[in-house]
Amino acid sequence: MTDDLTQRPEEIGEETQRFMSVIEALTGSESNDTRDIQAGEIESTALLVCREKSVQKWAVRWFQHAGFRTAVVTDPAGALETARALDPAVIVVEAWLKDAERQPVFKQLLDAHGPTTPIFVLSASAGDTKAALDAGIFDIARKPFDWQLLSRRAKAAATHARQEADLKNTRESLESAMAVADDAREQLHTSVSFEPVTGLPNRTKFLDLLERGIKSVAGGQNALVAMVVGLNRFNQIAEALGQHKSDAVASSTAQALNACLQVVADAATLDHGLRTASVARIAPGRFAIMMTCAPDSGEVDALRREALERLSQPVVVDGQTLFLSPCVGAALYPRDVADATQLLLKAESAMRDARASGVQFRYHDVNLEADVARKLQIEHRLHGAIEKSELQLAYQPLVDVASDRIVGCEALLRWPQADGSFLSPAEFVPIAESSGLMVRIGEFVLDTACQQLAAWQEQGLGSIRVSVNVSKCQLVNDGFPQLVDRCLRRHDVDPGLLDLELNERGVLSGSDDLHGRLHELKQLGVSLSIDDFGTGDAAIAYLKDLPVDVLKIDRSYVMELTSQGNESAITSAMVALGQKLNLTVVAEGVETPEQLAALRAMGCDQYQGFYCSPAVSPDALVELIRKGP
Repeated sequence: MTDDLTQRPEEIGEETQRFMSVIEALTGSESNDTRDIQAGEIESTALLVCREKSVQKWAVRWFQHAGFRTAVVTDPAGALETARALDPAVIVVEAWLKDAERQPVFKQLLDAHGPTTPIFVLSASAGDTKAALDAGIFDIARKPFDWQLLSRRAKAAATHARQEADLKNTRESLESAMAVADDAREQLHTSVSFEPVTGLPNRTKFLDLLERGIKSVAGGQNALVAMVVGLNRFNQIAEALGQHKSDAVASSTAQALNACLQVVADAATLDHGLRTASVARIAPGRFAIMMTCAPDSGEVDALRREALERLSQPVVVDGQTLFLSPCVGAALYPRDVADATQLLLKAESAMRDARASGVQFRYHDVNLEADVARKLQIEHRLHGAIEKSELQLAYQPLVDVASDRIVGCEALLRWPQADGSFLSPAEFVPIAESSGLMVRIGEFVLDTACQQLAAWQEQGLGSIRVSVNVSKCQLVNDGFPQLVDRCLRRHDVDPGLLDLELNERGVLSGSDDLHGRLHELKQLGVSLSIDDFGTGDAAIAYLKDLPVDVLKIDRSYVMELTSQGNESAITSAMVALGQKLNLTVVAEGVETPEQLAALRAMGCDQYQGFYCSPAVSPDALVELIRKGP
């Protein structure tokens, strides 16, 4: 193609006109334009601001061939408005077109669209070219115009501009995403490190602060105290009053602890080093305090007094006055422990010990720690003892007071140790109950006792009754009556020979569910006993409504029967009460003939104790029965 394609028709040679006609036939027809649009090849708009007819003709055709939609504006006054409406990908403007103020239209378009839209200026003179360059436009075409080259340059410029815009948008989106990620990271850090309701450090953050505090005093002359403050009734407050009020209580507690820490920390300066102090919320109803202090300075005691005094004050939430019940436990570095985790755990343990003991403050106690360790060891060994069938039963005779004949026995649990001794049930039974092992142990005791009853029946011992202790955790189990029935049926034992001993504290509670369970057991044909009578704190008014058969007086009353005190009168009253209720009365722990004589005078029915025999093996009990009184 020649460079004078845009010359006027009369100036174009005959050969050139024929060539242009071929190009027009190939690229400028309406069918080709429509085909390009339908094929999706026209992607963006080219705005042509021009008056010259030849420019309009060839620019439209070549720009459409390059993939543009074209819009032609001949009036300079409408160029800016059209450009704003169309937002074209490229603008082609004749340099000589002026606006109403005789300013070049390309300058007006450049000011409006800036560098984002490529602007091509069609120049007919050196002056027009200089004006465009001075305005900051460098895409300039000089006559005669090469429309193929110009359309391709416009296409490349538009593509580049779009890519730049996409890159800018991508960069902005990335920057926005990074900002969101930074915010999320900060929120995550805050949520990981700080408790949302009070804004205090949480347990994880507090452990980190403890680590730093320990490093600051390690090898120096200062100590680090960790205190754990427990609010005894916080869960009840949350359940009864709702989350809003429990959050208000937590916030009030946080403010009180921060205030008391500030009072104590500001009261005196350390002789050596800097003081560090912090308050944290480590659980819903539990807070923690750490403070650097001088050993034996009295600051720990001052901090304890300040905290308890402030937390003992009533808290008003939405017009409702609440009274908190705080307990505080404390541990000291380096006196008690050597690391942050243990320091916090010891303080928590001391707080729990204070709560269990009914006091408000406890220091970490090494002896208590040893006791907890021993209980954990016993629990671990107890699991093995159950699996290996190491537990045994021994049987203590039950003697009729009037005839001195053995009429039954109590099955007592024994756990032999490797050294030949026996671990006391008083030590391991509470551990079994608290750890959930008592149900399995109780099943073993019940089944073994029924098996022994069957064996004695085969030996012709007659109607020997066996008493088996039942813990409350067994009694509240819905399947316990069925277990008893299975054991009786499995060994073909007369239910009347089995007596279930129930502790007074576990029975005389007035619970309808518990009483219903006793009636279920009674329907099996077994007898029921109230064990350790006189040691419980429940009202005995419930006794008359229970389906029990036997009342066993606790050994603590029997031991004092030889003295001339109130114990004798109380024991006599218990015997009389049992007889009035048509119950068999059994005295436990009889060790002397004087005690037996006193019981006989009171009309007591039966007794058991060392005076007759300690708990013995099944064979030894058979010998005692056959020996007789």
